[in-house]
Amino acid sequence: MPLNVGYFAPLKRAYRREVESLIRHHINHITNLEFLPAFKAAFDRAFTPANIRSAFRGAGLVPLQPDTVLLKLDEARTPSNVRELKSQSSLIRERVRRHKSSSPASIIEAINQLKKGAEVIMLSAELMRDRIASLERANEAASTRRQRKKKRLQQCGVLTKRSGEDILAQNEADQQIAQEERQGGERLGTSQRAQKRCTILGGQLRRVANSPVGKAAYLANLFYLEIGF
Repeated sequence: MPLNVGYFAPLKRAYRREVESLIRHHINHITNLEFLPAFKAAFDRAFTPANIRSAFRGAGLVPLQPDTVLLKLDEARTPSNVRELKSQSSLIRERVRRHKSSSPASIIEAINQLKKGAEVIMLSAELMRDRIASLERANEAASTRRQRKKKRLQQCGVLTKRSGEDILAQNEADQQIAQEERQGGERLGTSQRAQKRCTILGGQLRRVANSPVGKAAYLANLFYLEIGF
């Protein structure tokens, strides 16, 4: 309400200044003893004859001018949908109907907002058309790829349930054979490594036997056997 704005907005500002003054004097907790004097000072500063006359004049009461408020109820805004566009059109028609000898500034502003809203809607429609065309092209390309896959499958023949089971069984058999080959290779490798170690050990023993120490040990064994040890 204009009267509320004209009266109580100055009162709020005056009371805020009184509270700030109390805070500067290190009074941070306001009780009734501090509130009543502060409010009385703010009331006397806000409710002056000049502010009262200005509030009544802004409300269109004294002097009586209802259009002062009625023209501010419907402000021109840029419409963003069909409902707001219709409302804006009705507002322009009503202002043209009431317009006599006053300034046409409000009508021109409403027309400009209507024009801006129409431009936004047309741009949005154009972007939407481009988006739809792009989606249609992507859908057509995807459909073409699916058709090519179907043609390749038809050329290879119909895949029956029996054929699918045979393919799965063959794959399982191939995997089992490959696993057995790997395990057999591992066992063969272990056997070959053991045989190689035996060969190396035998060679080392032969070299020891052919050495002077080995021959002496061999003769000592024969001597002990001969004398009955």
